[in-house]
This record gives sequence, C-alpha cells and structure tokens, in this order.
Amino acid sequence: MTTIDELDANEDWRHARRKLLYEEVVCLVKRCSVDLLSFEDVRRGLHLQRRISRGFREIPLQQVRGSVGRFDDFSSAFLPRKDYMRERWEGVDVAMREGKTPPIEVYQVGEAYFVVDGNHRVSVARQRGHDTIEAYVTEFMTPAGLSGEANIDELLIKSEQTAFLEKAGDANAEVAQSLVFTCSGCYEEVAEQIELYREDAQAKEQAPISFEQAFSAWYNEAYAPSIEAIRKNDLMSKFPDRSESDLYVWALQNNEILEQLDLADEQSAPKE
Repeated sequence: MTTIDELDANEDWRHARRKLLYEEVVCLVKRCSVDLLSFEDVRRGLHLQRRISRGFREIPLQQVRGSVGRFDDFSSAFLPRKDYMRERWEGVDVAMREGKTPPIEVYQVGEAYFVVDGNHRVSVARQRGHDTIEAYVTEFMTPAGLSGEANIDELLIKSEQTAFLEKAGDANAEVAQSLVFTCSGCYEEVAEQIELYREDAQAKEQAPISFEQAFSAWYNEAYAPSIEAIRKNDLMSKFPDRSESDLYVWALQNNEILEQLDLADEQSAPKE
C-alpha cells in the first residue's frame, strides 16, 4: 500500500522535472548553461592539491555548485536530469521525510561546495525548500577560491587567475592577487603585456629578465598609474558591475580610440 510520504515524494519528483524543463527552456533562450560544475574540471583548472578536513558542519544548499562524479545527472540547480533516477530519488525523499538520511560529504573550494557523496540528498533537500544541509567538509586551499554562486564562466576566469598567479610568482603574490578581473581572457591579456615589458627590459639590459621581475616593473609603471587615474576620475561609479582591473584592460584594448578622443578634445579646445 502506498504511503502518504510516497505520494508526496512522487509529487516532488514530478514538480522537480517540470522545473528542469522550464530551466532548460529559459537557458535556451538566454543562451546560458544549466550544467552542474565538475569537480575534476575545477581541480585541474585551479591546480588543487592541498586539502584540510573541516569536519562536520551545516552548509548552505545554494552554495553547493557541483559534483565529483554525478555532474551529468543533475542541473546547476540540482534538478534530476535522468528518468532512471526516479526510484532512487523518491526513496531518498521518503527517507528525508522520516529523518533517516545521513550527512552528505563535500569538497569546499572557496565558498563553493562539491558533492562527494549525497547528490540525491542535495537534490531532494533543495526541491523541498531546505536552506541548509548537514555535511562532512574537506576544504581545498587555493588563492583563487570560487564564490558561492560559481558557474562555468567563473571557473574559466578563476582558472586563468590561477595560471597568472603562478606565473607572477611568490614574491608578487600579494600584489598579483589584488588584480581582480570579471572578464574572460583578461588575465591572459595582462600576462601578454607583462611579457612585452620583459622582452623590452631584456633587450635594454642585455641580460635575462624573468616574468616575476617584469611584473614588478609593469605594475609600477603601467598598472598602478592607470588605476590611480581611474579612481581620480571616479570611473567606477559609471561601471558599478565592473572592477578597476576590468577598466584597466578596457582602456588597454581601446587605447587607440582614447588617443583619438584626446586629440579631438585638444583640437576643439578654444585657443588663447
């Protein structure tokens, strides 16, 4: 005989599948992604190695952004994507209603979490409107930690940041971490400019110059003065969704246009 809990779990499943369809249609129109983050992609992109056990704690469900092995089975909102998952999913739903589900296991990277064990429990808990879930947490240490809203675009940027920080070296770590870009490709573009500084310095000195040494010269001679000008002209108030580093790269990309505007201003200025 079917219990009330089983009937409710069945309705939860149908509701979750309807939400998935709506989510996929919306993302098709907006050209966004409903894919869950793969921890393996994160591990490779951020060069994760050192980890620390954080023990048992309650974590925000909204900050569970990916999975170690089941990222193809759930959407970015942890909605079930495969029909064959129904029996297991409903079984977990019933067990959760009866208070019989154990804590999940997760990896933490910055403010984001990745499920090692308990993907169905996360999916059911989110569908039932829970805000938190009990978990055993292992944190991976990285200077380029993900936010609690991490998606594929953020992972791409953080991967570029990780490569940039490693190239800048330990001596420049604190300064290099102060460069924060929200645009894909920006870290690579800045690295190319520093490389030009390195080549010029090497030609002048007639001696090998490392990227780490060139970074310091570039920062003091190009980046810092530009950021000072951005602050002096209060440009951030006009671009509240961007960072100072973003505006630096924008100016770099549009240098020719800016020079033409300066020339036009000079020509139109009244002569004394």
